[in-house]
Parts: sequence; C-alpha cells; structure tokens
Amino acid sequence: MAKDGIITKATRWETHHRIAVFSIVLILSILVTRLAVLIHDPNPILFGLELHHFDYGILILLISSQLALFGPKKLRDLYIFLIAIGSGFILDEYWIIRHGVAPVGTRLEQYNSTLFSVMILASVAVLATLFVSSILRHRKNK
Repeated sequence: MAKDGIITKATRWETHHRIAVFSIVLILSILVTRLAVLIHDPNPILFGLELHHFDYGILILLISSQLALFGPKKLRDLYIFLIAIGSGFILDEYWIIRHGVAPVGTRLEQYNSTLFSVMILASVAVLATLFVSSILRHRKNK
C-alpha cells in the first residue's frame, strides 16, 4: 500500500477532524468577539433595536443549517465552519440575555463578568458534540 501524500491526507477529513475544527472555531469566535467588544462596541441600531452578536449568530446559524440540509454536499466543511461561528456568537451572548448581568462599572466590565459562564457553555457544547458523535459512530459500527 502506497503512502498518501500530505495533500491527500489534508483533504480527507474524518469525523474527529471536523469535531476538532468545530471546537476550535467555536472558541475562536468567542475570543474574537470578546476582543472586538474590547476594542470597539459595535452594536448598530436597526428599526429601534440594538443588534448584538447573538442576533448575528442566529442569522448565521439559520442560513448555514439550511445550506447544510439542502446545499451541495461538497461544501459540508464550510457549513460546519459557519455553524461553529454562529454557535460561538450565540453562546457568548447567551448568559447576558437569559440571566442579565449585575451592574458593575462600565458596560465592558458587565460584559466581561460573563466570561466564566461562557467558557462553561462552550465546554458543554464541545462535550455534547463529542458525545453525539460517539453515539453515532457506535451505532454505525453495529
């Protein structure tokens, strides 16, 4: 059996590679969002509603899930990438929306006070992805 070239290996994505990339992109989207808010709080107002990255995450997740269901299969990795970004945006804002934040200092300090809960939510999302993948792989092997 001939050894595959590095290009061939790189293009052959397996499930555990997709899970790793999903997890990395999810965490990176949270970190980039936090950095962007630290530099400049970019919340545009549309029709009297202040848009946050939760709204962008929902929009990205809706579009990418529709594409994943009905789009071409060859773009599957792109859909996983977009779903991870949308999920990261949603998880980053989730705690503020559901539980509120105790007023402490500036808006940035209030936002940063949710960092621990966001790390917990991201960890749960990654572990849930691994768990579902494990169950599906186990069923496939039977």
